[in-house]
Amino acid sequence: MLDSFLALMARGGPVMWIIFVTAWIAFIMLAERAVQIQLWINQALRDQQGLENNLSYLPQSPAGRNSSPVAILLHRLNWTEIRNRSDLAKQLNIRLTELMPRLEGTLPTIAILGSLLPMLGLLGTVIGMIDVFEVISRHGAGDPGKMAHGISQALLTTASGLICAIPVIFIHHLLVRRLKFLMAVTEQSMLILYNRHS
Repeated sequence: MLDSFLALMARGGPVMWIIFVTAWIAFIMLAERAVQIQLWINQALRDQQGLENNLSYLPQSPAGRNSSPVAILLHRLNWTEIRNRSDLAKQLNIRLTELMPRLEGTLPTIAILGSLLPMLGLLGTVIGMIDVFEVISRHGAGDPGKMAHGISQALLTTASGLICAIPVIFIHHLLVRRLKFLMAVTEQSMLILYNRHS
């Protein structure tokens, strides 16, 4: 199996290794974000239920990166500056804006890697076609066998770039939707607190 994999990578040339490494980095980042966002959603849903069902409920103080976004927001609010509901609304908007990059984490980088993979495949295509034209210039077009390596490299890298990019882009889209759900739950919890504040 390893020999087949190495033979495939050798046929694709150096660009295949770049595609392979880029794809693995993207998949590792996707796995990390998927786990982290799900942990946050679980915490946020628990806090939302607590706030809805118990007037005296307060989320636990944030401790570590797995803390609920609701708890983080409450911890970051500057309560000394909040004198009425208008002040609370301003503080919540500011803190939500500050929290968003932390929740996104590596999602913007994953989006870049997902769009980079097909371009790397295209780069391999161009390099493979350059090899084909060099063979034609040296030996003419009469021997298709000599041109096969360049054509194979061109097609293999294009296919590899697309095969890796499609799941990365699709999973990234799903995680963005999950993140929006997390933000909606967090905002609903903040709205409950806002309505309680006199």
